[in-house]
Amino acid sequence: MAITLLPTPPSRQDPANFNVRADEFLGALPTFGTEANSLATDVNNKQVTATAAAATATAAARAATAAMQATEAAYDS
Repeated sequence: MAITLLPTPPSRQDPANFNVRADEFLGALPTFGTEANSLATDVNNKQVTATAAAATATAAARAATAAMQATEAAYDS
């Protein structure tokens, strides 16, 4: 998910271009905000998916360990 680069911000050190750059920069902020919020939602959704996958993997590892221990116990008897 890409975020559009913001234009060059205005600078008091460059008064000749200040107004034009300020208009461009401020005009780009709504799009930036929307894209940043979409990215945050995407990252949060992927975190939920990763957490669920980790829980599934942990449960599978526990089940495999229990099965191995049961098999070892059966052979030791």
